[in-house]
Amino acid sequence: MTTPTLPDGPQVPLMVEGLLDATTLRQLFSDLASSAIVLGVREKNGPKSYTGIDELTPELALLRLLSGEARSVQIRYRFDDHEWTDTIMTTPNGFRAVRCRHDD
Repeated sequence: MTTPTLPDGPQVPLMVEGLLDATTLRQLFSDLASSAIVLGVREKNGPKSYTGIDELTPELALLRLLSGEARSVQIRYRFDDHEWTDTIMTTPNGFRAVRCRHDD
């Protein structure tokens, strides 16, 4: 994968997005637990703000998303020699996931 660039600016991170159902969301969290190094998990309550929940684990984040207690969760992790951020937001039809790869 190549990192896209803007004509008059710096490279922008590679981003992909998709809609997930609850089963696929559970599988995503399982895959992260078994194959990635999780660096941090934060619950978001707005575009630029986070909740005050300290030490949110991936397991608790998943439960809060599935129960509707969390509106959005952001997970930072290392996989395949890159740092990634997955932002998962609840939607009326499931969960929207946006994945961003941060190149060093």
